Amino acid sequence: MSYDRMSDEFYKTLVTHFESLEQQLNQLDAATGDGDHGTTILKGLRAIVDDDTDKPVKTFRRAAGGASGSLFAELINAFYQVFRDKQEVSASLQNAANRISQLGQAVAGDKTMLDALIPAARASGMDAMVNAAQQGADSTTDMIAKRGRARYVENGGVGHKDAGATSVAEMLSVFAQFYQESD
Repeated sequence: MSYDRMSDEFYKTLVTHFESLEQQLNQLDAATGDGDHGTTILKGLRAIVDDDTDKPVKTFRRAAGGASGSLFAELINAFYQVFRDKQEVSASLQNAANRISQLGQAVAGDKTMLDALIPAARASGMDAMVNAAQQGADSTTDMIAKRGRARYVENGGVGHKDAGATSVAEMLSVFAQFYQESD
């Protein structure tokens, strides 16, 4: 399957998946942020599908906007590198995690998307990657936020799962399924 066809199908699959998650992600985000995380991610993904250029990273960043647009564009770039450049999955995810850490001045344990992405990048195999991302996202429920808007809510958002980490886990789940089917 060609890169263009594969990436088009992948992003369309992501859009469909995130359409079903939009309200759930917005609700997660409302507890610790401004309540539009699902809408923002979906806006960026739809822009990629609607764009006829080969620039998904730039398209996502521009359409999603804000800090999450820039941060999630790095994950989009990881997918792009795997599909187009045939970069190894864990290396691509680790590069994304490093870049996100630099941009957001965050580390694992700060209750951010990195809490799902870093363990996923370290996992060996697709199933382990998906499980590590999900466990990482779930672990944010008990964390005190040290970055992002969640750090300003009562108790640093303890008791609320991070919407960004949840989105990472969901994206990686779709990616793993798609990647395995395209092999």
